[in-house]
Amino acid sequence: MSAPAPVVPSLEYLMRVRIAAEAPLTLGGPWGERRLVPITGGEFSGPRLQGRVLAGGGDWLVQRSDGCFQLDARYTLETNDGALIYVQDRGLRHGPPKVMARLAQGEAVAPDEYCFRNNAVLETAAEDYAWLNQLVIIGSGMRGPDGVVIEFYAVA
Repeated sequence: MSAPAPVVPSLEYLMRVRIAAEAPLTLGGPWGERRLVPITGGEFSGPRLQGRVLAGGGDWLVQRSDGCFQLDARYTLETNDGALIYVQDRGLRHGPPKVMARLAQGEAVAPDEYCFRNNAVLETAAEDYAWLNQLVIIGSGMRGPDGVVIEFYAVA
């Protein structure tokens, strides 16, 4: 008799977030080159929520010695009906050195030429969006010259 197996997770599309950002501030640091990328705004939309990204967040990333960027972004979403959602988003961005150099120069690079994956935790006190507090969320992103686009999926 075989033992039951855990449920195989599936993905449910949650939303697309477009984040506008300023040029990074280079801070340095003992674990690699730390940079702060100020978030200036943006928008998000999905089947169950839409709105804007508020200015004031940021991504405190580290370029590690292996060339990989370790991402740590924190920002706030405001839904069209006024609810606030805190986002803590961590991930990795890496790829071939020539591709990463093109990204650093501000070139548009096809997202399949490098890896940009993340996981996010969403937090809100808004009753209509309380379901967000219970999700495991992963994302796939792409970086452009003035910000990033991330598609988020809930793990079901």
